[in-house]
Amino acid sequence: MRNVILPLIAALFTTSLRSQEEKTEPAGPLREIPFAGLTELTYLKAGDPLVDWNSRRAWTSSDGRSLSAKILGVKDGQVALDTGSGRATTLPLDRLSEPDQVFIREWEAVSVFFNLGYEAPRSIANTIEPGIFDGAFAKEGKVHETRNFRFECDAVLTQEVVKDFSRLFEVTYLGVLANPLGLAIAKPEDGKFQVRLFSRESDYLNAGGSTDAAGVYLIKDRVMLVPLASLGLTRGSSGYKKTRDFDPRTLIHETTHALTHQWLAHAPMWFIEGFAEYIAAIPYRDGRLELGRHREGLLELASKKFGGDPTRFRLIDPTEFTAISHSAFMGEPAPPEQAINLPTIEPFQITLVSNEEKEAAPEKETAMKSDLINEVNIGGQIGGSGTSDPSGPIVVQRYISSMALVHHLLSSGQTAAFRQYLFDFARNEWERDRYLTEFEETHKAHHAAVEGQIRKFDAELKTFNTAIDTYNNDVDRYNRREIATAPTLPSEPVIPAPLPVPKILAAPRKAGELSRNAFLQGAWAKHLKFDGTLSVESFR
Repeated sequence: MRNVILPLIAALFTTSLRSQEEKTEPAGPLREIPFAGLTELTYLKAGDPLVDWNSRRAWTSSDGRSLSAKILGVKDGQVALDTGSGRATTLPLDRLSEPDQVFIREWEAVSVFFNLGYEAPRSIANTIEPGIFDGAFAKEGKVHETRNFRFECDAVLTQEVVKDFSRLFEVTYLGVLANPLGLAIAKPEDGKFQVRLFSRESDYLNAGGSTDAAGVYLIKDRVMLVPLASLGLTRGSSGYKKTRDFDPRTLIHETTHALTHQWLAHAPMWFIEGFAEYIAAIPYRDGRLELGRHREGLLELASKKFGGDPTRFRLIDPTEFTAISHSAFMGEPAPPEQAINLPTIEPFQITLVSNEEKEAAPEKETAMKSDLINEVNIGGQIGGSGTSDPSGPIVVQRYISSMALVHHLLSSGQTAAFRQYLFDFARNEWERDRYLTEFEETHKAHHAAVEGQIRKFDAELKTFNTAIDTYNNDVDRYNRREIATAPTLPSEPVIPAPLPVPKILAAPRKAGELSRNAFLQGAWAKHLKFDGTLSVESFR
């Protein structure tokens, strides 16, 4: 008998799944996932959030009693319901059935983006104005607070300017709230929206302002920065005061960004800037937004942007700007969208090699890598409505074209379809993030399971190899006639069958299915209609 049995080892493998966040600094609040905490949207039926989560429904308590009502809000473990009696009924959440609690969780998540209590008024008022306590008694100074805003300036503002700013902020709040899209107002982090006004351009730039914009909204810091010079204010004996050149539209534009903060990462760029321009174009006079003169305001803003001649530039066809990125929209070089290529995971079969074979062919690590690219469609700041980039005529065209498109969609009876388009965009972001998270978590779990299988089999191999060493030693002793009985060859451990690969890993979605650009193109055709040519003539 000869000593020919060699120890065996299991061939190992490694996999790694890397995300874009590991390679670049994450974009902070921009990557907040829409509808956080939800695994599905059970009550999504019509596709319109104001229908699916704003209707009267039958509520059932844990003891079987039912109530027909519409949800008003949730606070401190209580849900407020409108039964139609004119008075709100409040119930503890834990007294409601599980389906009701699911509905409430979805209602809360969706209400971050839409005002689910919005109801279109039977008649649109010609003007919107804030309450008398929203700035009517404002005093001169540098730091001021209104019901929903806190604004400060590095120079003293006259009482007239403080009063006008106070009412301007609050009336913009009401204007966005009253918009027929039914967008929700964002919730500021410390209870009030922050505004900083600068008398010196250098301070404005040092704080994060841009030379290419009359004002900016810093997304990460959630603060508006506006230089007084862009508003048409001048220094007087008692502080900065208004002149004939006073133009509130920059403040209204930036305020609209702050009020719709939650949409800045989850809406296409044309809507983000077009909607802010659309709101800023509503004429503002004596603390009121004059809705009855909105068309006139749109034409006036377009004329100002186009150097006094609204026919100076043609407006752009929507297909040319509705699916482009933030960088491209702002006239900057924009690389093509990076594809999300997920690896297809094959079943891993453990194999056996001898030490001699391993030394002849050193073990190689098989790496299956995937970059989960979550391209952020917004940068760190949103520029103001007054770009001064000398190479920016195309950017001005995109701003005004976006404003014109918002106007067209709302004035042509497509409000509900427009809302569904925006909801679909946010839902697509949610579903994609959820899918990529599930893929990564499943990949890690499967990898761990395979490694566990290898470790278990390695332990069996170690036991077997120890037995082989004993066997070889006994063979030598038997050959030297030191023992009379021939040793018995140990049985090799059985190589386990490959672990089943979860479906999401065996057949992952293709890059085209995870492309934001592809979704945008399809969503536009699915929801919105546009026949003809955008023109400032539609504002007349």
